[in-house]
Amino acid sequence: MRLRLLLLLLFITFQVVAQFPMSMQGQVTLEDNVLESAHVTNLKSQRSTTTDKNGIFWIQVDVGDVLLVSHISAADKYAIISEKLALEPLLSIRLEVKRNELDEVVVKDQPDITVQSVGIVQGEQKIPTANERRLHTAGDFKPIHLLSLLGGSLQVDPIINAITGRTKRLKRYVEIDKQIAVYESLYEYHAYFIKNRFEIDDTEVERFFNELVDHPDITAILKNDNEDQIRIWLCAQYIIFSNS
Repeated sequence: MRLRLLLLLLFITFQVVAQFPMSMQGQVTLEDNVLESAHVTNLKSQRSTTTDKNGIFWIQVDVGDVLLVSHISAADKYAIISEKLALEPLLSIRLEVKRNELDEVVVKDQPDITVQSVGIVQGEQKIPTANERRLHTAGDFKPIHLLSLLGGSLQVDPIINAITGRTKRLKRYVEIDKQIAVYESLYEYHAYFIKNRFEIDDTEVERFFNELVDHPDITAILKNDNEDQIRIWLCAQYIIFSNS
């Protein structure tokens, strides 16, 4: 009788722990050092918090939520919450130092002229996401808009959206759409291979892919038609990830 009661209590406890939404604990680090005062925002619920002196934070999450972790000295990081990840005792989020680098400038005597460069669009076109369409409608404020005051043709929407922060927010949502698409592609086509190649569980695969969506080369790599080259690159990246 006591054994049955104990098993029942354990089952009820597990059910309570696994209920969503739930409060989740995490820790933010920057180059292996705990990071205080980092901002953690649940983009779905719009709830936010900051990390303490030990880099620890608590936030309410649900399955499918996206956390945005930011700090003035670091590049933004997104974490997509899965059920297994949410049930981890501690969600570890590693940020990278923000680096301001100038793009390479290549000077050519005679630039190549293509139908794209002169504005003639041909071929299959990419269908924009909902957030990309909203961003296009909102407009992007530029100083030239102020000159429209002189001609009486002021474009009001870009200025209002810039003041309220809507344009900046929409740009961030477009970036999130891209990262979610990359994550889903990685998980659908490469999760099984990585899991069996390195004998790791689903949670470790999710952590690795969450880290990988920020890699500057990830989009170009996934467009590669050579499956073997993609797998070699993924293996190299996991070795770096597991040793960091």
